[in-house]
Order: sequence, then C-alpha cells, then structure tokens
Amino acid sequence: MRALTAGLVLSLAGCQCGMGTLLPDGGRAFGGGLSGTGGSNGTGGGSSATGGGSGGTGSSGGMGGGEACATVTSMANLDKRPVDVIMVIDNSCSMTAEIVAVESNVNTNFANIIASSGLDYRIILISKHGSAANGQSVCIGGPLSGNTTCTPPPTRPTNGPRFFHYSTEISSNDSLRKIISTYNVSGSDGTGPGGWSGWLRDGAYRTFIEITDDNETQMTAAQFEQRLTALVPARFGTVQNRNYTFHSIVGVAAKANPADAYQPSENVVNSKCASAVNPGMTFQDLSKATNGLRFQMCEPNLYGTVFQAVAQGVIASAQVACDFAVPTPPPGFTLNNRIYVAYTPGAGGAPTEFLQVSNAAACAANSFYVQTGRVIFCPQTCSSVRMDAMAQVAVRFSCEPMIE
Repeated sequence: MRALTAGLVLSLAGCQCGMGTLLPDGGRAFGGGLSGTGGSNGTGGGSSATGGGSGGTGSSGGMGGGEACATVTSMANLDKRPVDVIMVIDNSCSMTAEIVAVESNVNTNFANIIASSGLDYRIILISKHGSAANGQSVCIGGPLSGNTTCTPPPTRPTNGPRFFHYSTEISSNDSLRKIISTYNVSGSDGTGPGGWSGWLRDGAYRTFIEITDDNETQMTAAQFEQRLTALVPARFGTVQNRNYTFHSIVGVAAKANPADAYQPSENVVNSKCASAVNPGMTFQDLSKATNGLRFQMCEPNLYGTVFQAVAQGVIASAQVACDFAVPTPPPGFTLNNRIYVAYTPGAGGAPTEFLQVSNAAACAANSFYVQTGRVIFCPQTCSSVRMDAMAQVAVRFSCEPMIE
C-alpha cells in the first residue's frame, strides 16, 4: 500500500523539566549533541546555560542536576484511506455492447490495477443482474465476484470479498434517482439487504463510476449532491467538503484520441458521440464538480484503455488517512503526556504546528485530538494534509500532562 511516512520526533524526559531553552509548550529544549561539554565548568550555567545548570551542553549532559533529556526519532505510516467504488450501469436496450465490454474488462483492466497499487478497495455494482445478450443485464465473473460462471448467469449474483452486486434495473434516464432510492432499500431479488449502503465502510473514500448512453432527466447535479449528502447514515461528507468523486463514461463526444479523458478543468461538452442518445450533461456536471474524469462510451473496443485510466483516477483520488497511532511512549513518558504535531508540506516550506485539543467538540483550525491511542486531525487540519502524499509530520511528546 502506498503510504505517507511521518517522522515522529519524541522529546524524551525521564525526569523534571528543569533548565534550558523554553519551548512554546512550556517544556525545555536541551543541548544538541552527545559530546556536550559536561562537568561543573560546562558552558552557560544558570538560567541561560546552553546545556542547563552545571550538567553541560548536549543531550547527554545534565539539566540542572536532574537526569538527561534526549530526542529519539521513530517512524510511522499514514496509509491511504480505503476506497469504495460505486459502479452504476444503464440497463436500457441500447447498452448491450457496452455491458459486454464492462464484463470483459472490469477484472483485468480495473480491479487488478487497483489491487496492484496496494489500495484497499471494494466495488459495489448497482445494475440489474443477468445476461447482457438477453436482457442488457450484468454478470461479473471471477475472481472479482464469486460467480462460478456467467454462461448462463446464476439466478442471483454471488458476491466476493471485494465485490458486491445490488441488483436493480437502471433505466436510461433515472440512474441518479436510483442511487438515492436504493440506498437503504433491499433489492427486489434479495440482494443488498437493507440497501447498498450496508456495503459502504466507515472511513472509506467513495468513487462513483456512471456508465450510460443517456442522461438523468429529473434531477440536476446540484440536486443529486444535496440528496446524496443528506442520506442517513451520512457517508459522503458535504457539498463543501465532499467525500466522493464522480467519474463518467457517457455519451460525450470523443476527444482527438477517443480513449482520452476530459479533465475537470475542461468545459462541459454539449455534443455526443455517434451511438449515444445524449452527451450526459448532468453526469459531466457532477464529474467537473467533484474533480472526476469524463470518457466517451461509444467505442466498447476501447474500454480496456478507458478502464485502466479510470482505475488510475480511483487511485489518484484516494486520500491520506487523517489519523494514525500514537507511537509507543519512550521511557519516562506515557500516553498521558501532551503531544505536539508539526506538518511540513511535501513540496517544501515552513512547518505548521498543530495544537492538541481535548476532543472533537473542541476542534479548531490547526488542531488535533487523541482518542483511543490515535492522533486524529480535526476537519480543518485534515483538509490541509489529506491530499499531500509527500507530507512530513513530526510528533513531539512534551513534559506537560495530557489535556483533559
């Protein structure tokens, strides 16, 4: 798994915090090396001493008669968050070739690529289960699914460890409404007891992939987002702070290279590709708003390349987790010691210090709290860090007690 490495800098003190340079947290900074000048003639005695009192400079020196303080660097990983992929496929009569192309590519050119990245993923399919040739329905084979064969498809889909099929018919112009209406409702054939929401994981990022040759007719992109973020349980963040990306494989006119994606910065395209019914303007709006990609769907022979690109988009949209385990406290410290976190952007620049607060309710800008042995960035802090895959995070134990 691709992980963000965080340097955990722990200020160790097996004793009183005596003389030395006063730190912002009220602790003391001590000399900078193991070869400090010790003894009673050490440099800078008194309150302005470099090494503190008569103990001398350097981290092996004394600190006003007490025991030594030192610094120790440990390492930890901020892993990428898991990703739940929600794939929605149109079952209208014009979609046979596209469904066959999805079935042929979803294992080799999509799931395998995501798995190879180390990302923890699962795929939730919302579409009618069955035969593409006889009903424009979908049957996903192994190893992604647990289906032993799709010729013919089993009566009901068999899920796998990373694949879950919610069977419901998606018409050419109602897919966004179906996403909302089936969230907490069991499938008519018994799939998805309690709705497809039961397969979503707490803490995961969500990625939608829409595949259709038409357009949603009774819901705008803004209306869909409002209803999506209002669903209970809440799993998608807010429109201002989304926990999802929406990719579209729709009827948009192809680029010069038909397998290329339209990027979020590119305008919505109001012309369609040859076999499409509609350019899918609503889905394009959603992709642009959520930093998603847009592909043309009219050339199923290119779906291998398209699915590879979508897989890379899923990997790229995965975000760094905003929590990590507090390291084992060094000698002289416990989890009852207050800690400080400094974030240095991966692109360089001055570090920003995050301050510890007592709990989630006390969150503010540039803050975090500790819960059950984990550092948890507050929402404002998380938004600063989660997209920075090269960030460095320094964590320092102070001599102060933990905030109550």
